[in-house]
Amino acid sequence: MPVQQHVLNWLYSVLTSEYHDVNHTYNDVARVLNRHSTLSPRTDVHTFFDGTSALLLHLSGTIPVVFRGSTYRFPLSIWVPHAYPREPPLVYVTPTQSMVVRPGQHVDPQGQVYHPYLARWSDFRDKSTLEDFLAVLTDVFAKEPPVVSRQAPRPVQVERSTPPPPPPVPPLPPEMASNQPRHIVSNEQQPPLLPPKPQDSQPLDSQTLAVTASRYDSAPPLPPEAQEAPVHEQVLRPQAYVDQRMSIPAPSPQMAPPMTHQTAASPHTPHGLMSQPRSPWIEPPTTQRTTPTPAAAPPNILDEPQEVMADTTAVAAPPIPPNPEKDALLQQLAETLATMRKRSRQQDESSMAGLKAQRGAMLAAMAALQSEASQLTQLSQVLTSNTKILHEALHKADGVIEGSCNHPAAEMDELLVAPTVVANQLYNLVAEERALGDAIFMLGRAVERGRISPAVFAKTTRSLAREWYLKKALARKIGEGMGMYSHI
Repeated sequence: MPVQQHVLNWLYSVLTSEYHDVNHTYNDVARVLNRHSTLSPRTDVHTFFDGTSALLLHLSGTIPVVFRGSTYRFPLSIWVPHAYPREPPLVYVTPTQSMVVRPGQHVDPQGQVYHPYLARWSDFRDKSTLEDFLAVLTDVFAKEPPVVSRQAPRPVQVERSTPPPPPPVPPLPPEMASNQPRHIVSNEQQPPLLPPKPQDSQPLDSQTLAVTASRYDSAPPLPPEAQEAPVHEQVLRPQAYVDQRMSIPAPSPQMAPPMTHQTAASPHTPHGLMSQPRSPWIEPPTTQRTTPTPAAAPPNILDEPQEVMADTTAVAAPPIPPNPEKDALLQQLAETLATMRKRSRQQDESSMAGLKAQRGAMLAAMAALQSEASQLTQLSQVLTSNTKILHEALHKADGVIEGSCNHPAAEMDELLVAPTVVANQLYNLVAEERALGDAIFMLGRAVERGRISPAVFAKTTRSLAREWYLKKALARKIGEGMGMYSHI
């Protein structure tokens, strides 16, 4: 589709400010926009490799390329330098978020396009055009696509992090192993029983909530100290141990009797659970043996939900006080913009009258030009017709001249003929009369010089005079008859 007129006007106004060869640049860019409607022009600041910046004409968009029977649109960015066409344009491949640059023979990893056409541009700048280069680039991209589709990232499987297993249970002493009943059930063969709910359950305090909420953020605490259960009780399964050690708070000193080789049953230990014997390397300092007293049962964390919602009713932050410097800058900016707008409006209004007068003068001049053009058109038609007639007459005259060359030359007497017989007779009489007068004059001169004798002169003159008189009388008579007496 053709480029709109306002785009061409804007393009020409932009090129006249900085570009050296405005007409050449305008023609090349306009032809490119007319051929590739997917490219749009604008002005942007381009930073060169040496760090300098310049406001250049920027053509951005896509160009269609047929690759393996399918049409693809590859994104391009074309920068036209100020010295165009003495300097070549700068062409870059600008991939979208779903594309990546495919480095090749003519495209570097940064997306800049290299080609011998650009390298020899300065040598053949009179013949090099932007439209021809895009045609060459289309053929190059049809063989080597400059971009490829970005591969979608593989979904990362988030594995649920499990806390490390508890330390292994140390072996029993030999005397306890010999007295141990044979009906101990392994934790792999039978699942452990859930402990019963304690009778006096206390609500979770803030410390317990904090520990529960951040149980995956820090290392798990050591297992609580508890009295040894009978050996024939069932061993706790690792998962129950993990849940218990992550949520039960540290026991009080009353619940931690010193470790001995003999085991004693705790009155608050649920049936089916047994505290693991502590290893020597994790045993706390021993204290004096005291009589265990009943203590408050720990809260049943197993029946509570795994995630405890933290208190989200936080106190709203106080509003940020206004910045006086920012308000002053905004006020100053608003006043400056208002002043600039007012000044610009006044300038526009003051120049409006001149523009209107100029518009009226241009309209009048246009009407006069149209009238003169119509008159010149009519004059041109008349001149064309007259020229045609003149050429035809010249052609006929050339034919007459060629035909007259073949006729013999006519006598002068035959050409000088009177229109009537009487007039022709009068013409002959006048000629004879003038001849007789000249003859008598010559005879007189001959007598003076002695060429003839006086007797011969007298005799000849008498006869010629008589004939001269008769000719003159006849001519007078004919002239009176024709009404020409006064002219003889």
